[in-house]
Amino acid sequence: MLKKILLVLLILAPSLLYLYIVNREEKVETPAEQTAPVHNPTEYQTPDH
Repeated sequence: MLKKILLVLLILAPSLLYLYIVNREEKVETPAEQTAPVHNPTEYQTPDH
């Protein structure tokens, strides 16, 4: 039973580490995104049919 739990943790460890690194990088880059002007929503509007 313990070996199965350790095996699952060993398999999931790389993906959890990747998610942790990606989330940490997004938090660091958020101040740069906040200073950028917000004009993108008008560019991506779908036309009315």
